[in-house]
Amino acid sequence: MKVVRLDPDQMVVSQELSRSGSAKQFEDRLRSSIEEIGLAEPIKVAPLPGGQYLVVDGAMRLRAIRAIRDKDPDVFKTIPAYVTDYECRFEIRYQTDIYQDLLPSQLAALVEHLHKAERVKKSDIARYIGVSPATLRNYTGLWRLLQRGGLFAKIVELMDVGVIPSSNPYAWLRLTGEGLKCVLKDSFCEGEPIDAWVEGRIAAARQGNTLRFTTNFVESATGCLDPRFYRQDEDSRSVKRDLGLRRAPDPQLFDVPATPSPRVKAEPHPRVKGNVKSAVRHLSNVSRESREPVLQTAARSLRKYLQ
Repeated sequence: MKVVRLDPDQMVVSQELSRSGSAKQFEDRLRSSIEEIGLAEPIKVAPLPGGQYLVVDGAMRLRAIRAIRDKDPDVFKTIPAYVTDYECRFEIRYQTDIYQDLLPSQLAALVEHLHKAERVKKSDIARYIGVSPATLRNYTGLWRLLQRGGLFAKIVELMDVGVIPSSNPYAWLRLTGEGLKCVLKDSFCEGEPIDAWVEGRIAAARQGNTLRFTTNFVESATGCLDPRFYRQDEDSRSVKRDLGLRRAPDPQLFDVPATPSPRVKAEPHPRVKGNVKSAVRHLSNVSRESREPVLQTAARSLRKYLQ
């Protein structure tokens, strides 16, 4: 999919491609997140006659951006968007629902299983579920947190329930076990024992009472510790931090076309066809042989989309 920058006013929302509803609290958090860190994932659109674009995925994000612009018209004059084929709009909408309906830990498990057991390239997995390679890299980071176990696995549980953002797992991976305890004790627990605080926040979030921390807060809390609390030297930590934070395309890399190009449905390259067939075969193996219900369900859904 090609990425361009578009004026939000060029975008048209269709009810048949929008989610049926959303909680006001979620939309408020989404708007606050976009105000703080920008648009992490480009909106997916399809070209329409007359120079407008149909929003295939991202209606809530667009609504949040328009609300922000109502207060400050000088921001978000253009936003990044993936341009997709109009004929594939329902398939892409379904694909995105698969991605959004799985918890971060579930997606991390699926990505790692497809890559290691089924030998699917991670660049292909990113394309199949409709995310950037940088975002997929974060799922690798989540998987590594799970593999470290203990409090590191609990951090992923906190991400699953929305207490901690899952957008930069490398902020946590760079810590030693003692470093993690130090961060939680000094910046999160407010005097409460660490284990009790973690379990209490998870239980509260599952009952709808979620205390949320921002990406900037996490980066600040994990970024200024004594060197003995880190697993690697400062240069290595900086590289991994930047990789984890690099989610959205650089706005300077893309130009808005003066006029929308005509919609042409290109015939897929033979190699792409072969990759899709291979992916379907791998996903069939997962849905048939895996003992994990989450992996089975995710694999069946993604296979159905690809077919």
